[in-house]
Amino acid sequence: QGWASFIVEDYTDSYEFRMFKEEYLKYRHFLVPNSFVHVKIFVREGYPNRDTGKKGDPRMQFNNIQLLHDVMETYARKLTIQLNIDELQEEKIDVLQDIFRNHSGENKLNFVVYEMKEKIKLHMPSRKQKIRISQELLNALEEQQVLYKLN
Repeated sequence: QGWASFIVEDYTDSYEFRMFKEEYLKYRHFLVPNSFVHVKIFVREGYPNRDTGKKGDPRMQFNNIQLLHDVMETYARKLTIQLNIDELQEEKIDVLQDIFRNHSGENKLNFVVYEMKEKIKLHMPSRKQKIRISQELLNALEEQQVLYKLN
């Protein structure tokens, strides 16, 4: 059924893993060099030694592997847009409306309009507009220099 030995790296360290049998068949297409992945692993008790009965080292069970860009769309529930009232212009609002229409979906959309001098924040959830959170939406917001937060 096959097996694989592979290394997963983050910003601070790297870890070597081995995957066998059904797990390998299920997740082998994610084992691509320089691929960004989200891995969910369960740590299980080690297998008992047949001679001594003593449990071996803990073992890893791969529960799920996803491409990192798919994780955001799966787990992000709402998007909060932060707007400084001093920088609000009709043109910017029109651009935001177009962006949200182009990315309509089922996720909640919230707005926080703030004013720095008086330190006032107004939280406004959108009741009608729902969006589909995706990397394309976030790219469009960043292009317009809009501050946002994913929840």
